[in-house]
Amino acid sequence: MITPRSLASNFSIQLLGKALSVMIGLIVIAVMTRTLGAQSFGEYTTAVTYLQMFGVVVDFGLTLTLIVMISEKGVDADRVVGNFFGLRLISGFLLFSLAPLSVLALPYSSTIQTAVLVGSLAYFFMGGASMLVGIFQRFESMWRAALAELLNRFVLLGLTIAAAVYAPGVIEMVAAMVVSNLIWLFLMIRFAKPFVRVRPLFDFKFWITILSRSWPIALSIIFNLLYLKGDILFLAYFREPAEVGLYGVAYRIIDVMTVLPVMFMGLVLPSLVSAWSNGRKEEFKQHVARTFDLFMIAVIPVIVGAQIVSTNLTVLIAGSEFETSGPVLALLTLALLGVFMGALYGHLVVALNKQKIMTLGYVAVAIVAITGYLWLIPDYGMWGAVWVTLVSEALIAGLTFMVVYKTSGALPNLMVTFKALVSAGIMYLALQAMPSTHVVITILAGVIVYTFCLFALKAVKLSEIKSMLAKPTL
Repeated sequence: MITPRSLASNFSIQLLGKALSVMIGLIVIAVMTRTLGAQSFGEYTTAVTYLQMFGVVVDFGLTLTLIVMISEKGVDADRVVGNFFGLRLISGFLLFSLAPLSVLALPYSSTIQTAVLVGSLAYFFMGGASMLVGIFQRFESMWRAALAELLNRFVLLGLTIAAAVYAPGVIEMVAAMVVSNLIWLFLMIRFAKPFVRVRPLFDFKFWITILSRSWPIALSIIFNLLYLKGDILFLAYFREPAEVGLYGVAYRIIDVMTVLPVMFMGLVLPSLVSAWSNGRKEEFKQHVARTFDLFMIAVIPVIVGAQIVSTNLTVLIAGSEFETSGPVLALLTLALLGVFMGALYGHLVVALNKQKIMTLGYVAVAIVAITGYLWLIPDYGMWGAVWVTLVSEALIAGLTFMVVYKTSGALPNLMVTFKALVSAGIMYLALQAMPSTHVVITILAGVIVYTFCLFALKAVKLSEIKSMLAKPTL
């Protein structure tokens, strides 16, 4: 069992690694957008999003299932990891072979089709690397995974800059991902050697056991992705690539924040499973309440602050050609509330073993989202995509909350949320009163004001922050 100190340490290491990776990722976006422009960046975004859809199908819930299975008592870690790895390689090869063939049936440009062909290899490598993160969570050595990802980002940045200088184009940018992801997979296998031997195993009976546990998660994630990524694919189908590029920049910036709740829930999921399965229901409820508080403290100021800095931030990252993306980003940040709640309660659904029930909810929301995309995107373009995304995120958050509440009775205490809202409101007024300045200075000022208000209102104390990180694993 992970100790409170090790959870705090692993979370801090992973958070630092993610922060550095995100910064490098934003620089990569800045290089791409300035090199490619809105039109070509839209083609790049379409190709990558198309491959992400296949990536989720290939995953088939294996990443999350590996974390759970490798955390169980008395397991043979080498056998578990080897069979997960073998299953991932075979499924990845089969499905990523279909990606460049199926894209030919869609009315996308030859550039997008070629990018999907090249990018299939990049996502094949990425799928293997990302699944192995569960090893480092299990053996409390997240610094290894964080270092591997960070090195991957540095290689990607270097190759992207080289492509921008010597061979600027969508295909070249995608090819940079192939090399960097291959290095990422190699490093993950290498760094895992002290704990398990990562080599593909083909125990087909064990594969059936794995799939029997992962398929409810897989269906949930697949339908979840239909409303998360369907907006870009439908936008690319009905509108010009330049509009996809404008929308894609805002979406890539939003993705920066979405890694935080998923990362945290991945760390605490084994302990939540343990607390519930061993009948410690009150402890489970306390964990849920604390995590909800932490998530609200993190997401509320981002949503409020984005209403002020979104346009300037977009121009800073992507360049003046993407200034139109600013208002889209401001509205799209509202979806982060649903993203954080969906991550929290979606993982709790797994902890409570209610994936099969929730699958119906994901199907329903996917149907609503696809209907909305078909209805609104042809006439309203990226603005229609934004509104459907907001509605879809809200529905998922509400449905997962209801499943968790009906099963466990876990409810959040909204006092901390209220104080976070007050603090964010004060921050908003303070930033509005500030003279015009650089967006980075504005963001730093907002962080300082918000943090000061949190402590002044006693929304959180240093001891409570430590408790939020530590308690979920007791």
